Formats: sequence, structure tokens, C-alpha cells
Amino acid sequence: LYFGSNDNFLYAIVLKTVELKWKFETGDDIYSSPGVNKGVVYFGSQDSNFYAVNANTGKIKWKFKTGNAVWTSPYVADNMVLFGSFDTYLYALDTKTGRQIWNFGTDGYVSSSPSVAEEVVYFGSWDNYLYAVDIHTGQQQWAFKTEASVVTSPCIFNGVLYFGSFDGMLYCLK
Repeated sequence: LYFGSNDNFLYAIVLKTVELKWKFETGDDIYSSPGVNKGVVYFGSQDSNFYAVNANTGKIKWKFKTGNAVWTSPYVADNMVLFGSFDTYLYALDTKTGRQIWNFGTDGYVSSSPSVAEEVVYFGSWDNYLYAVDIHTGQQQWAFKTEASVVTSPCIFNGVLYFGSFDGMLYCLK
């Protein structure tokens, strides 16, 4: 079990014994729910960094500095990890090296965790838009404007995209 805390640590707990396996310190609070893939834990921190940590040892593999806090939970696909930052960007990084593959800028904070379906990344921004970008290039496919910030994480079910906005609406796009 992996989780972050307001004490700046990411914790790894052994579920059978409920014992601490390791803890990893960042420079600030952790609001991001971690993603785990192929023995690596991925997560963001209020310290503006996005981290990749060995799931067994808690040793850092790499970190990537953004321009502001990272609240979103990552989406890990193949050799790419996706996440948003309060610096207004959605990032795609190489999972092995932490090298940036692409970024996509918005006019507002990105606190909406990305969702992916059919090679398209969906996420919201505080600029009132839900965006759809190509997973490989980061090129915008389309954007949908609401009347307020989109901070919820989109959900795709049976070909329909669901998300909420601070305008009080639940949107269903097909």
C-alpha cells in the first residue's frame, strides 16, 4: 500500500503485517494518489516535483521539476507517465528516464487527473475547458468549454466521457 501525507512523506506499508516498509521524503505535502507500474511508484508533491521511486526499496529513480505544485494522480501507459501541474501544463514523461516527451499548456491550473481512451488523453483545467490531446504528440484534438473550472477527473464508460465542472453541471460527451 502506497500513500502520501501532509508530513511530506510517501509511505509504503506491508498489508499483511501493517508494518512500515519504507518512507520517502519530499519537500512538501503530497496530495497526489500514487500510481504503481512495473515496480515503480509515481507521484507528485506540493514541492513542484514529480517523482519516480522504486516500489521495493523507496529509493528515488528520478524526479522532474515543474513550475508549481502537482496534485494530480498519474496515468501510466506503456513507457509514458502523464500528470498535470498547477503551472498550467499537462506533462508526458518517459517512465525510465523522467525525460519530458511533451507538454500541453492551458490557461489555468491543471488539478484534474488525466484519463485515456483510444490514444486520447482527457483532462480538465481551471480555465473552464476539458481538453482532448493525442497521447503520442500532445497535440490538441479538441476542447470543450464549460462555465467554470474543470477540476474533476474525467471518466470514460461505454464510449461516453463524463466529467463535472464548478458550474454545477455533469457533462456527458460522445
